Amino acid sequence: ERPIRQILYLGDLLETCHFQAFWQALDENMDLLEGITGFEDSVRKFICHVVGITYQHIDRWLLAEMLGDLTDSQLKVWMSKYGWSADESGQIFICSQEESIKPKNIVEKIDFDSVSSIMASSQ
Repeated sequence: ERPIRQILYLGDLLETCHFQAFWQALDENMDLLEGITGFEDSVRKFICHVVGITYQHIDRWLLAEMLGDLTDSQLKVWMSKYGWSADESGQIFICSQEESIKPKNIVEKIDFDSVSSIMASSQ
C-alpha cells in the first residue's frame, strides 16, 4: 500500500507542476524505479513539454532545477533537443508565444428569419 501511495503522491506533484518537490520525493523513493528504464527521461520530457507551453524565457538555474538538478552539459542536451537557446545573462529562450498562437475562425450561422421572430416577440 505504501508504494501505491507514493506513486500517487509523485503523480500529483507532477500534475501540479511541483517539479523540484517531485525530484526530492523521488530521491527518497528510488526503490520504486527498480527495473524501470527511461523513467526519469520520460518525466523530463513531460516537464519540457510543460515548460514549452508555459514559458517564453526561463532562468537557466530554474530549468536545471526543474529537470532534476541537471549538470550544465546535461541541460545543454535537453535544450538542444527542444531547440531552446541561452543568452549571456543566464536566460533560456523557449519560444515566442506569438508564433504558436493559432486563432480559431468562428462562423456564426444566424439567419434573418430566426432573429426576426425573436425581435417580433420582444416588442
